[in-house]
Amino acid sequence: MLLGGGNYGYAAPEYVRTGHLTSMSDVWSYGVFLYELITGRRPLERNRPKKEQKLLEWIKPHLSDARKFEQILDPRLKAEGNHILKSAMKLSIVANRCLVRAAKTRPKMSELAVMVNEVVDACSGSGSGSGRVAPPFKRNEPTRRVRDRTGTVARPTRPRTRKLVNT
Repeated sequence: MLLGGGNYGYAAPEYVRTGHLTSMSDVWSYGVFLYELITGRRPLERNRPKKEQKLLEWIKPHLSDARKFEQILDPRLKAEGNHILKSAMKLSIVANRCLVRAAKTRPKMSELAVMVNEVVDACSGSGSGSGRVAPPFKRNEPTRRVRDRTGTVARPTRPRTRKLVNT
């Protein structure tokens, strides 16, 4: 999978192959980051047994069912209860979308923000009058509904910019 140390644990396959970074490389890295949150581990830990050194290789066999998935959940999260396991599983679905080998099929960061917000909202049971502070991904920007390959998502509208004319 990914070789090396340092930031190579976050490196997308196309970056390893070509040396060119794209926004889809960032999406891959975000998927790795989500699994760091879920597991409490770093992408590359050489002090672990050989089969557990590379995070993405270690988690792969544990994603097939809930009992196996629970084995990779950060022990500090397990104490929080069953709802955390369900939320972590939903978050892993988002992470898996980020970690698709074909970069063009990965979601955009704006789509990821919506997906993560949905997980956070479902976990916290947010509703009107909950008194809950908005998660960091929520913006107080106007949004428009856009239909993409995954369904309808809200995207921030971009302010219109004027073209500058050289005079």
